[in-house]
Amino acid sequence: MSTRSIAEEIRDELPSLGVDPDTKKALDEWLAADREFNGWFLVTTKRALADDELMELLEGYRESQETMQKAWKTFREDKNQARLAASVAISISRMHALMNE
Repeated sequence: MSTRSIAEEIRDELPSLGVDPDTKKALDEWLAADREFNGWFLVTTKRALADDELMELLEGYRESQETMQKAWKTFREDKNQARLAASVAISISRMHALMNE
């Protein structure tokens, strides 16, 4: 099991991949959304949350991260930038939905 986050992997590997500008933009947007979510999560969890609220947030974020982990692994194998961009959009949408619930 990897101890590195998917954001760290993407951040480290992206410069050497030579992706097109649209894919780079999508990944940069995902990295920004992930950073924003993490900051929001820290602030949100400082207040008292019911166990079910906290578990819902954790589960949603896990789903978002798994979406990106699978997409990134697949992209590294097949270089399908359209499929990666679709997964990026799904993951960002999930994080935004969690922050707005």
